[in-house]
Amino acid sequence: MPAHAADTLRSVNLESLQSTFAVNTFGPLLLTQALLDNVLSADEPRHIAVVSSRVGSMADNSSGGNYAYRSSKAAVNSIFKNLAVDLKDRNVTVSMLHPGFVRTNLDPDVDRNEGVVEPEEAATKLWGLLKGKTVEETGRFWHREGMELPW
Repeated sequence: MPAHAADTLRSVNLESLQSTFAVNTFGPLLLTQALLDNVLSADEPRHIAVVSSRVGSMADNSSGGNYAYRSSKAAVNSIFKNLAVDLKDRNVTVSMLHPGFVRTNLDPDVDRNEGVVEPEEAATKLWGLLKGKTVEETGRFWHREGMELPW
């Protein structure tokens, strides 16, 4: 994925868009497609989730920039919302998840943000959140702390 400096209005290019969408958007869809028969044959409750990002929210975009990353996350949210509609009658809950600021190598400046957590904490909270979701809540976008995020 492109670094922040390579993901601006002036610097984004076809190569960075293609590689970012391959990882963030096409990968989750194709993996879900490959595993779908296994999900549908599993015992209930059945759940499919994707780790997205709040930057994929249209309503929450107040900072701009990050063209490839932001649009790839908006696209994965759209795809998984679509899956939620298609799979609801099969009793599969689909969730989009925002882990919050997590200390990884994705952003070397992440510690400048409030609420930064270690990957283990983010994963534990997301897993706990997912375990409580039902098909009535399918197709929603969740923050690791449990609040629903706007599209």
